[in-house]
Amino acid sequence: MDDTAVKLDEGRAARLIAARFPELVGEPVHAPTAKGTDNHIFRIGNDLCARFPKVAWAAGTARREAAALPRFADAPLPVPAVYGLGEADGDYPHAWSVLSWLPGTPLEDSAPGDTITFAHQLAEFFGFVRSISPDPAFRFSAENNGRGAPLAVRTPAFEAALARLPELDAGFAQRLWADALKAEHPASAVWLHGDVHPGNLLVEDGRLCGVIDWGLCGVGNGACDLLTAWAMFDRDARDVFRAAIGASEAEWMRGAGWALSMAVIYLPYAYENGLRSDMSERMIARLMEEFA
Repeated sequence: MDDTAVKLDEGRAARLIAARFPELVGEPVHAPTAKGTDNHIFRIGNDLCARFPKVAWAAGTARREAAALPRFADAPLPVPAVYGLGEADGDYPHAWSVLSWLPGTPLEDSAPGDTITFAHQLAEFFGFVRSISPDPAFRFSAENNGRGAPLAVRTPAFEAALARLPELDAGFAQRLWADALKAEHPASAVWLHGDVHPGNLLVEDGRLCGVIDWGLCGVGNGACDLLTAWAMFDRDARDVFRAAIGASEAEWMRGAGWALSMAVIYLPYAYENGLRSDMSERMIARLMEEFA
């Protein structure tokens, strides 16, 4: 895996945007304060944004997102609309996209809200996503980091990352992972976002008002989206979310496995690269509270 990030500043981004979308020449291009983990993000005027994958493993996300998003235009929480797609060329090595810019503040950067309301909103949102007819062309793959794949696929990466986290209770993590694997069984494939957490949710006037970053969406086991329960909620709101989404005991355990593996696999990378890690740390704390 190539970890080398493609560098991109506002001037170069503006030139790429102007070359592909000449009608946008003259629109101001600037980088917002919030920075994407896998994408360079630039505002274009007031209503649009460009997303440029930073690294090789995110190279397919722009195409995936642009092809999938129109299916979810009627979701109960707004999602970005697709303006257009830029192709890889000599000036930039990956496909990139221009999407609508949704109003609101990322939840991770806003004041705490009513998490019970959020739990109901997200359960309704996931119910809508799962209601859309699955498209086999979007079946989980390396292109979306296997979101929705059987949990066992993640075991090698989980074990390797756990070995790099000596401060984590490895016994607890291994027990929970084993229990999640035991709960696996074939399930009907459904659409999933794959990465709903406070950084990818927008809030306005105390309510969720948008779901962004669809680059890892796909079709597979819907328990993947239950990782949101531990990324978002303390126990009371988590219980409301589980009841509203109707998760069985086995599905809930698989969701816990997704949350655990996401946090454990991400944390060594975050620590070694000076990235924000508080959400993953909270996920592990919430899992320990519930399952220890």
